[in-house]
Amino acid sequence: MGERDARAREFGGDAERLRAEPWEDDAWVGLVSPEYPRTCIYPGCDRPVVPPHPLGGPPSSFCDLEEHNALSAHQERQRLANAGEHNDDQEVDDGR
Repeated sequence: MGERDARAREFGGDAERLRAEPWEDDAWVGLVSPEYPRTCIYPGCDRPVVPPHPLGGPPSSFCDLEEHNALSAHQERQRLANAGEHNDDQEVDDGR
């Protein structure tokens, strides 16, 4: 039967973190703060997001409006992008 090499885990389970606290100039520090105000990511919506479920799970990125969900947000972003391209084409046509 083979033997396990005890040196394989150089630091073991007692490794010490070199940098336990984030530095003040870390850009992401403010974004993960629980006090950071979160709003719905649906285009044009300024409502607050739904609070997390008490039993856990990922936090929501959308408000409590049923029509604000990932699919409708994607479709709205596409619609806005296409409308912007359409407006650009009209401005070019009007200049001729």
